[in-house]
Amino acid sequence: MRLVKGIIAVILLLSLLTACSQEADNQPETPQNTESQNPSVPPGTETPPTQSQPPDQTGETNAQLTREEKVKALEAMAQEGMPLKRETTEDFVNSPPGRFSGVSYDNNREEVLPELKKFPSVENPDEEMINQYYLALLGLFAQSYPDPQQIMDELKMASFGNPDIDDPRFKFKESYNVEIILDASGSMAAKSNGKTRMDAAKEAIQAFAESLPKQANVALRVYGHKGSGKESDKALSCSSSELVYGMQPYNKEKLQQSLNQFQPTGYTPIGYSLQEAKKDLSKLPGDKNTNMIFLVSDGIETCDGDPVEAAKQLAQSEITPIINVIGFGVDGPGQQQLKEVAKAAGGRYVLIQDQKELQEEFNRGKEIANKWKEWKANASHQAVSTRSSRSIDISHFALKWSRIAKRENHDLTSAIMTMDANNIISDEFADHLRKLNDEQLEIAQKKADELEQFLDTLNEKSYKEAVDAINQKFAQHTKTN
Repeated sequence: MRLVKGIIAVILLLSLLTACSQEADNQPETPQNTESQNPSVPPGTETPPTQSQPPDQTGETNAQLTREEKVKALEAMAQEGMPLKRETTEDFVNSPPGRFSGVSYDNNREEVLPELKKFPSVENPDEEMINQYYLALLGLFAQSYPDPQQIMDELKMASFGNPDIDDPRFKFKESYNVEIILDASGSMAAKSNGKTRMDAAKEAIQAFAESLPKQANVALRVYGHKGSGKESDKALSCSSSELVYGMQPYNKEKLQQSLNQFQPTGYTPIGYSLQEAKKDLSKLPGDKNTNMIFLVSDGIETCDGDPVEAAKQLAQSEITPIINVIGFGVDGPGQQQLKEVAKAAGGRYVLIQDQKELQEEFNRGKEIANKWKEWKANASHQAVSTRSSRSIDISHFALKWSRIAKRENHDLTSAIMTMDANNIISDEFADHLRKLNDEQLEIAQKKADELEQFLDTLNEKSYKEAVDAINQKFAQHTKTN
């Protein structure tokens, strides 16, 4: 009996082993290349983590980043010197612009979204984390508010020829010369209101030159219009700065031919172009010539030049030009550099976004030229106007401030909505950020109202009285020329 039971046990064991062997034979081979285990993941791409370990938006897992590490990551994204809440004029003016300052959020979503996805995910954020998140967002979208010094610059431009102005550059001379230095780098191909920045600039230049008095002279220099944006073409492009229309009275056909010669293509040699402009005007000393320069750029120096030093040398030369630096849709870093260029040149800086605003800037040169024409026709060295109210609405400064505040609020609101929609932050987290953003807008708008009330009081003052009032109110931010 025992022998029979033993035989049965052996038979059952053999049957079990055979079944296991057949099951193993039916399984597919395990591939040696682990990158091919998931056919939806391209070779060279990390296999997505399992649901038990969800990734945060920086690509790290929540388990890998501690709270302190997330705070440090957010601090690195914020701009140094940016207060959580800007309350005074000094706070707004001194705070650095964000990376996308001056660039429309609605037209730049593809570039903005990857930056938003770098924010670490945070569950149940406390007040400190909310504040750090908001500061990091300001590091991207904080706008550049106009300095009170700009009021002085606008006032001087509007009061050109006034005997109360001590700066000899703003006194009428025998000749009136304007040189436009135009960025023709590849980024000028970007569109604004349906047309490229380059096409908008060309049309504005043609209209401006046509509006000048017949006795005035105009010149056009372009840069970055050769080669391409490739590294192999950098040397060629960075050496491309050409006087395509020499200093002479306006000629419609010749200027149009000059404008048709180039298209946006290469790098941005601002410093080199300012050095060449100094040569262009070398035979037009400032004691006998009113020399005005409009530098139009949509980006930062990319040719290893020093535009700040070049602007300083140009301003200190015998040419003594009035230099107007126009940033055309420039981002935060570009704004910082162009401001420094204008400051070094003793000139003014303004940020514009489209052809209409560019034309308005050129119109300032037109108004001065018309004053010069009247002065020359009357053979009089007296000022054409002695009251700022007759030539400029200086409350425009406050209106500009208000527009900038609304643009900043819009961009931040859009970013918060995008982060919420992409599950980077929760709905509750988004509400906290929106509250901070709306509080900042309220403060900025209140400051705009205060500025407008103050500036309205200047309209009936003489140039000297207006300067004294501005200096008294903004003593730390203005310099008397």
